[in-house]
Amino acid sequence: MVRQISRFAFCRRIVCAAVALLFIFGGTGVPGAHAAYWDDVYQGFEQFSRLPGDVYQLKESYKQTQEELQKARSSIEAYQEQNTQLLEQNRKLTDTVTELKNLQIQRDQASHRNKMLILTAVILLAGYFIGIRLLRYGMRRRSGRY
Repeated sequence: MVRQISRFAFCRRIVCAAVALLFIFGGTGVPGAHAAYWDDVYQGFEQFSRLPGDVYQLKESYKQTQEELQKARSSIEAYQEQNTQLLEQNRKLTDTVTELKNLQIQRDQASHRNKMLILTAVILLAGYFIGIRLLRYGMRRRSGRY
């Protein structure tokens, strides 16, 4: 029985070794696979050696982006301040325009009142003279001069 276990273990070792060799050599037995593997390893090392430069470029790009963002923020703050000033100036101009409109309305009312006053005075004066002339004419007629 000891012999059967050792044969079984031996067969098992052979099968495992064969499976391991298949995994190592890819199962196809193509001799060019080793060259591609070393090329991949070499390219991997090249990419790994370029990583610090890429990281430096990323840091520089990040700093540049931060500077641009800061400029944009300061520009936005300047625009907000200018907007506030323009709103205040607009409010003042609106108040001035309203005041000028009110003054124009008052001038128009005063002008209309003065025109009506002058027209009334002219009508009263003309009515006075016409009334006196009519009264004199009526009195002369009654007195018999005409």
